[in-house]
Amino acid sequence: MAKVRKILVVEDERELCSILYADLTSRGYEVELARNGQEGLEKLQVMEPDIVVCDRAMPVMSGYQMLERIRGAYPQYKTLPIIFLTALTDPRDKHSVDHLNPTAYLEKPVNLDKLAETIVKAFV
Repeated sequence: MAKVRKILVVEDERELCSILYADLTSRGYEVELARNGQEGLEKLQVMEPDIVVCDRAMPVMSGYQMLERIRGAYPQYKTLPIIFLTALTDPRDKHSVDHLNPTAYLEKPVNLDKLAETIVKAFV
């Protein structure tokens, strides 16, 4: 039997959180939700996700700050796939996180099929 992949979704928009949760669970993933980067770091330590889908700009702690912490303070997650979701369309925003090695950078509004395809590719 195949292992169920665990996805941590870190997103502050309630409606998008609900949409992502419904879509990803319907595709057979186990999904945990966090409302900001700080909550995401806390859940990361408890659930040990296989991948993180994370908003770039959030209150309390941004996705960028969360990824910095993950890559710097958690060596076990050095290669953890991280997919950023963002409404920031300026290419400089994408390049500002390249050194942290995100797996992908997808623009909002989120195309759910493209997100699912990106998640599958991250596991290959």
